[in-house]
Parts: sequence; C-alpha cells; structure tokens
Amino acid sequence: MKRLAAALFILFLVISGVSFAAAETYTIPGSYNPTGAYSIPYNNIGISEVVTVDLNVTLVNTAQYPKFVIVNPRYDFKVYRLDGSENLTSKILDGQIYHVPGNENKIVLNYYVGFWIMPYETVMVNFKISDQNPYVVQTMDYKSLCGNGKITQVDYSSNGTVGGVIQELPQISVLTCGVMYPQLINSPQVMYLNTMFPLMDSSIKVIKYDGVVRMKLTNVPGNPQPCLSGYCDEKAFGEKANFWTLFAVTVPLVFSNAEMYDYTPKYTMTFKEYMDQYMNFNKASKPPQTSNSAPKLSGMFTLSNKLLSGVTIASTPQFKPKLPEKSEDNLPVWVILMKGEVEISYRVSWRTGGW
Repeated sequence: MKRLAAALFILFLVISGVSFAAAETYTIPGSYNPTGAYSIPYNNIGISEVVTVDLNVTLVNTAQYPKFVIVNPRYDFKVYRLDGSENLTSKILDGQIYHVPGNENKIVLNYYVGFWIMPYETVMVNFKISDQNPYVVQTMDYKSLCGNGKITQVDYSSNGTVGGVIQELPQISVLTCGVMYPQLINSPQVMYLNTMFPLMDSSIKVIKYDGVVRMKLTNVPGNPQPCLSGYCDEKAFGEKANFWTLFAVTVPLVFSNAEMYDYTPKYTMTFKEYMDQYMNFNKASKPPQTSNSAPKLSGMFTLSNKLLSGVTIASTPQFKPKLPEKSEDNLPVWVILMKGEVEISYRVSWRTGGW
C-alpha cells in the first residue's frame, strides 16, 4: 500500500478473502441528497434531522361578514368543509418545491393562498409540514478535544470494510482526547400562539389545536442515499461506512402553554437529569490544553424563538426566553446509539375557554 501523507494513516481491518483491487473509496460523512438538487445537511458525525408537523386547528369567525385567512405557504393546508377541495399541497420535484392547489377559485385571493370563513362559522383546518417538504434542521457538530481526528474515509468492497483513513493530531503530547458522551446536537424552537396565528383581526378566534410532531434522525454514512417517502431504491441502503453513532437530542419544537405528551419512544431523561449526569465534569479540574486551542464542551444549546444553525460554546447552558409553564429543566432528552435511523414523535394539544 502506498504511503499516505504525514497527516493520515491507514486504519486496517483484516477481513479474509477481501482484495483491495475490488475496493471503492467512500468519504465520511457521505452525501445525503435524496431528491436531486434538494439536499439535507448533516453534522460532522453524519447525523441529519428532518421534522414533520400535522396540526388540526379549529377557528371561528365572530363577525357578520366573511373573512379570508392568509396561510403561510410553507404549510400544506386542508379545510375540512364540503368536498375538501380547499387545500394546498407541496412536493419536491427535481429539487424544486411545487405547490399544488385544490380549487384555486376558493383558496386564492390577491394571489395569496388561504381560506374563507363565513359569518359565525366554526371550521377545522389541517396545517401540515409533510415528508414531501420537511422542515430541515442543521444538526450541531460533535465536539471533541481530538477535533477532526476521526475516520474520514473508508475503502470497502462487496465483501465488507477493508480499510480507511483517519485524520491525525499534530501533538504527540496528547494520548487520549477525553471520554465519549452523548452531546446534544439540536436546539428547540419555541412556538407561541400569537406567532403561530398572527391574525390581526379580533373577530377570528383560535379555539383549539391538536397534532403530532415527528423528528427523523438519519445516520447519513449508514444510508448514503436514503429517501424520505415514496419509492426507495433498496440498493441505496448499503452497509457502507455503517458505524455506530452516540448522541442526544431534545424536542425540535416547544409549544408554549400547550400540553406535550405521548412521547414515542419514551425519552431517556429530562434536561436537568442530563446535565446532572453528563455535565458534572465541568466542576472538575480542566485537562491541560494542547498547543492548538481545544473546543470547550460544556455549552449545549440555547432555547429561543429562533432556531439556531450552530451552537455557541459557553461555560454553562443558557436559555432565553424563559417559558412560564415549561421549565427547560423538564425538556425531554433522548440518548441515542444507532447506525441507520430513528423516528421520535410526540403529541401536542391546546385549548381556550371560548371567545
């Protein structure tokens, strides 16, 4: 085997009967591009996150004349009324998002999409972010004192893994890089009623909403070209670079003042328990720093009304704004050890006393 550059060395796995001549190179993490130009990002250990939302909302018009409610086209919607033709669905075709209206004469006004509510009418509307056009979350990178000193390339053949490449550290004074623990790789977004439904009309009232949120986490190296829905090529689900990953996640969406329940699978622990179990080393003495500045591992995520695309490393976790009826300490946390993919779901429910 040819000598590699000084910064690389071969991870050799002895597998009988395997020939390097038949091997193919696979870079880690692999590409995750299930629908052409539409790609889904992943972090440095190859974990991607997509979220779907399905909410049934009941509204009432207390005015004496009809009102047209404009809908954010990021959501598919369907009005449960008459023949159900008042709807809008979205699909990804060749990397482009297409919106398909039902009866455009009923749902389009001034080139905006939405629906009419008649005087004194109560109506149920389904709002959905489907797997055809999911809400894509940029997962946070896994932090280690070894930095990028991890497997970056694997050579494989039809008979199994035969070898690979690991990025080396330049410092020989560092023999170990700490202990692996499940770091949080996502940050929740807070959903407030007044931002979910900024109706700006006192005659339109939201009576209740119920629904389900689903989060799918995929190990991209384990599934180089997975699909989100519909037809899937079984050959895309190979065993290439199918390594174990260990991490933790919390809920992607927190619904303020609503009940969140029926977590499936049941969460591992609360955020407070997670901090108590895995963050105690913050109180211990710090390991010696290498010549290159090593990342701090204590900051996890910030609970805010804006989804974070990354994480600000701080000495302690910070949460803004505070939720009056949901302490961040009670947020559910799942500790996950997986190869392929896992789906987490939970239900949400909110009611008002009337109008």
